[in-house]
Amino acid sequence: MKRWQTRSLKLTVLAALGCLTPALAHADIKLGLDAVQMAGAKYTHDAAGIKDEDRSFMVGSQVSLELLPTEQFGLEVSYSLSPLERSYQLGIAGATSNNVTEQASYTTIGANMYLFYKKRDGFHPVIGVATGTLTVAQKFEGGTLGNISTTNTVNINIIKLGLEWVINSAGFRLQYQQWAGETNNTTKIAGVRQTNSYDGSAISLGVFSYFL
Repeated sequence: MKRWQTRSLKLTVLAALGCLTPALAHADIKLGLDAVQMAGAKYTHDAAGIKDEDRSFMVGSQVSLELLPTEQFGLEVSYSLSPLERSYQLGIAGATSNNVTEQASYTTIGANMYLFYKKRDGFHPVIGVATGTLTVAQKFEGGTLGNISTTNTVNINIIKLGLEWVINSAGFRLQYQQWAGETNNTTKIAGVRQTNSYDGSAISLGVFSYFL
């Protein structure tokens, strides 16, 4: 990026923050807790062209903190309270690995837009986007791999569609999320190419409460 482009970007960000400052002084804060189930996350274990894969479901939970400068717009940070997790075997009857425990911890930042908003109480459709980093920890036991652990990092992007039901200062929510992110690594296990793909969909169900 050229110097004038960097300067222009900085000025744009500063101008946006300046416009938001009065709204932030009166912003609401929303704290949420959600159970998450993900489908489509794939692990590929490629040893000299011999591939083993797993696509089983992952389950976990997350906590989120959202700052709402207006009633229709929010800035959100989410963190995996308990990692997305699954256990599986690799190879026929676990020949490659008799048991693999996979955990994915993540942190994301994003923005949400609340549609058709007239008052706080009631049902509110919401669309949102988020981006962040996911850390995949895998523990392999038994089989030809023996006992070994690896850690890989995946950059993720998320699109969210949801519905919230608010009563006074608390509520329930249901979200459909489309995730995208993948990484390859050939250095953690000698002779093996690991591919952690989080191109999948997730459903989250949770509760939340407003503060301030």
